[in-house]
Amino acid sequence: MLLVGLLVGGLVVFAVLHDRGGGVAEIRVGGAAAGTATAAAVEVARELGPAVGTVIATEASATALGSGFVMARDSAVSYLVTNNHVVASATALHVVMPDGHQFVATLVGTDPLDDIAVVSVPSATLPEATFGTSSSLAVGQTVIAIGSPLGDQGSVTVGVISALHRTITAGGGATTSSETLEDVLQTDASINPGNSGGPLADTSGEVVGVNVATAGNATNIGYSIPADLARHVAETLIAHHTVDHPFLGVDYLTSIAAVQNGTGFDGPGVYLRSVSPGTPAARAGLAAGDILVAIDGTAIDNGLTLGGLLQPHNVGDTITLTVHRGAQTLTLHATLVERPKG
Repeated sequence: MLLVGLLVGGLVVFAVLHDRGGGVAEIRVGGAAAGTATAAAVEVARELGPAVGTVIATEASATALGSGFVMARDSAVSYLVTNNHVVASATALHVVMPDGHQFVATLVGTDPLDDIAVVSVPSATLPEATFGTSSSLAVGQTVIAIGSPLGDQGSVTVGVISALHRTITAGGGATTSSETLEDVLQTDASINPGNSGGPLADTSGEVVGVNVATAGNATNIGYSIPADLARHVAETLIAHHTVDHPFLGVDYLTSIAAVQNGTGFDGPGVYLRSVSPGTPAARAGLAAGDILVAIDGTAIDNGLTLGGLLQPHNVGDTITLTVHRGAQTLTLHATLVERPKG
């Protein structure tokens, strides 16, 4: 797992990105992709930009800035997607749109585990973004990030999908707890504090990700929550329903981590360090030392993560597990439950 920083802007994040002695960490504006914007990117900025606002979260001792984009409207309000960590500690919320319109925002719902939140504003006429599908993304594909890095509204950067199916552990500082996000997109489109909750779009202008974090010890390595997951969670929150978080109940090492740990194995899969008692994994017969090779016939390989293969499922679904145990290959079945709190 990779420790990264969440992308809330304002005083909260500066504790992470600035030296405590007052020195300022180097900040790259734009990045390498800034000089390679295509005509398609210009069109995306023109079409999608008006739907992307700045989210201002007033907290007890500071004001944090993030981004959000309009995903839906009804007869009275517009709904904006942002990150949970942008709004989690807020005592008041405001949204400022690129045309200058300012709104007091209402928190519709949050999903801390997937780091998605929805807010509403009292306008039924705001420009609306269109969700695309993230499942068809390819490594190397051009993407465009739009948001309010460092409070600079409407900033546009261009890059590529650097990798799919990353697992990261992210934390934003003293007021933001760490979180593990499974199966996120990696991009080199330059994103910075304040981009959190803003869209990552393809060249047709459809949203393929929600920007969430950056690797603080690297250059132009950022992460986005895939659109397929973000849209499902946001639509569930707007409907005031509970978001499912399917849970198996294993602690595991990826193939690289297993080699580092001295428990390397050959082929696809993850090495199970432990199986929690009473969980679906335990009831299915999984055991520490097993190599979990595949879920429903899809190998945990080529960057595919266990969390990513579980995400499309609902609580109550039964999945098929392919397991290597010594020289044996086993087929086991587990019925997923809701992830325990805490």
